[in-house]
Amino acid sequence: MKDKYSVYSDFDIRKHKKHFTDHLEVIIHPDGSIHYAVPSHQEYLIRYICERRHITREELEAKCPLDYYFNFMTWLCKESGCVSVWSDMIQAVSFTRAQIKALDQLRAANVLHLALMEACPC
Repeated sequence: MKDKYSVYSDFDIRKHKKHFTDHLEVIIHPDGSIHYAVPSHQEYLIRYICERRHITREELEAKCPLDYYFNFMTWLCKESGCVSVWSDMIQAVSFTRAQIKALDQLRAANVLHLALMEACPC
């Protein structure tokens, strides 16, 4: 039996459009690769940073500056270099060219419902 496409699959724009209507929750890595934000954007970014830096969640949380206590997602985006994306919203601190290209692909596929200039004040 073939595996069914889900948020646990590798992201594929064509398959995403077929299986999910008006729902997008992904993370774009600095290299432009797109991954489902499972189990959530925040938890994905925590895991991503901890794995790359070989630190525990507690060590990561201890590094968060006081200024970001109430804006933890922004800090996670800054520390990871990733972009958090929803169907009609993105959150990032900066963008790589590869991320801008990925955002444009999502918009062109009509799964990201923002004009690119709205999404990326680059």
